[in-house]
Amino acid sequence: MLSGLSARIGFFHHTAVINHQHITVTTKQILFEMGNEISIDILSNTWSIDKDLLCTLAYAMDHDDEEDDDEVEEEKYTESINRVRLDWAEHVKKSIHEKSFSRKYRMSHKSFCKLVHCLQPYMERNSGKASKGQYITPHVAVAVGVRYLAGEPYTALNDIANISNTSVYRLKNRFIRALLKTDTLKIKLPDIAEEWEKVRQGFENISSEKLFRGCIGAIDGFFAPIQQPRVQDANGNPMSFMSGHYGMFGLNCQAMCDARERFLFFGVVAPGKTNDNIAFEFCAHLKEVIATLPYGLFLVGDAAYTSNERMLTPMIGSQRLDSVNDAYNFYLSQVRIRIEMAFARLVTKWRILRAPLIGSLSSISRTLMACAILHNYVIDNDGHNDHLQFSTDGELYPDFDFIVRNAPTGMMYLPTMPDTNEDAMHVPHLVSTHTVQASILQVIEQLCIRRPRH
Repeated sequence: MLSGLSARIGFFHHTAVINHQHITVTTKQILFEMGNEISIDILSNTWSIDKDLLCTLAYAMDHDDEEDDDEVEEEKYTESINRVRLDWAEHVKKSIHEKSFSRKYRMSHKSFCKLVHCLQPYMERNSGKASKGQYITPHVAVAVGVRYLAGEPYTALNDIANISNTSVYRLKNRFIRALLKTDTLKIKLPDIAEEWEKVRQGFENISSEKLFRGCIGAIDGFFAPIQQPRVQDANGNPMSFMSGHYGMFGLNCQAMCDARERFLFFGVVAPGKTNDNIAFEFCAHLKEVIATLPYGLFLVGDAAYTSNERMLTPMIGSQRLDSVNDAYNFYLSQVRIRIEMAFARLVTKWRILRAPLIGSLSSISRTLMACAILHNYVIDNDGHNDHLQFSTDGELYPDFDFIVRNAPTGMMYLPTMPDTNEDAMHVPHLVSTHTVQASILQVIEQLCIRRPRH
């Protein structure tokens, strides 16, 4: 891979002054450090290299696998190493004996084998051969991709599977593309009335007094941190991706889930600086589908969205002081929290999302979508029988240490946040209630329902 990159982006020598010594840094060294997921900011400061140049190298490295497979296979390696491929059967036997398979691969062995079967049409030719003609099986290829998204560094994948750096880059990228191409794994909104009714019943079952029996989805925004995007990728304005609240670059992902925390919709829709209410306008297909549903069905979201007949949001400001409105907010949060639980599960299980993602915006978007697809796949096949435990009130208690830097207290992911008062001005809040909201408030008042005191 390094030779291929050098041919396309040029093999250069950069002289950096470190501790008063002139040190020559080559393309190979830079790519090696990037392979170890060292931050571009750190590399830039360490070697005094322009960030744009490093971003260009990251972009080229990320797209290296897009060349013809035969061309990649015919690369001449400067070093010949006899590699003994991972004995997958023995590896599985050992992992199951040690009860560590589901921790390593984020799913049961049965679900993993089913995933391999689903992806095999796209992974068969891609798993291919490495040097010395040794075959990399589809199981190993999928294992590399899964563990990459689970947060395993490149160097560890190299050692675990005993494959070259070239193979690691190739396999993880093609695994992600295979996930996105497989129709049975795609994230889709319900197509028929029976499917929507099943979603509605799920929310009705978790809504006390069945107050929000018309809910058919919880929606919210998710801030995905990224390295500074290239000027070309950012349409000439990289700062539009900078979140003033978090002080980092990122992307605004809009997602809608059901009561089981499965994503019914997931989209990487806008730069990280964008407010949720504005980003929601980019979800044209979702808005179109929701608008066609029968009257009385609605989404639930936080106060960043516009409250209307199709979107119920919490009461804000002085409205919250009223006991009926306060009860409304409490029971609304009971169903809305499902999307927060879904995001927490997403970033806890697929730990590549813990750190800023590196690469082109298209590559990062593919990575985010792949994580969301696997999120649904695990819930569909293993349910919630994993290493995440929830208390009765919906709070998440992982059995391992996991703290997200800069996240609001008690949250395990970065929600999208407005940067300034100017952004907040773009979010119109409804002062008077609309019909659906008024009906729920009326029931709360008639039944004297109040927020629990404990």
